[in-house]
Amino acid sequence: MPTVKCSTLTRVLRRVLVVDDEHDRADLVEALLSNDGLEVRVAYGAAEALQILESDPDIDAVFSDIMMPGMTGLQLADAVGYLYPSIRVVLTSGYTSPALMASHGHTHLFVPKPYRIETVLKLLRD
Repeated sequence: MPTVKCSTLTRVLRRVLVVDDEHDRADLVEALLSNDGLEVRVAYGAAEALQILESDPDIDAVFSDIMMPGMTGLQLADAVGYLYPSIRVVLTSGYTSPALMASHGHTHLFVPKPYRIETVLKLLRD
């Protein structure tokens, strides 16, 4: 019987930090990702997200909205990339386009709103 090998390109993803200042949206994404078997923490702002990352070394990925008061998701992604380079960051927005991000020198993974949770999971894992 042939042996089936798993792709080595897929990241091991166990624990995700969801960041969104809109509580209902953050809580919905938490539920959807949890239904896929992931452990999920939620932060309702970028400063809170950085505090969680400092205290929880088991987070594998961050899924964050871009448009938030105070520190934006882009600023958070830059900070995470600098402080925690092994953590995958995926950003989302209904207002910001990938072309606009690229024109400002940002190369973060991005999924536009509205999105399918399967698309988010693929970006978090691949």
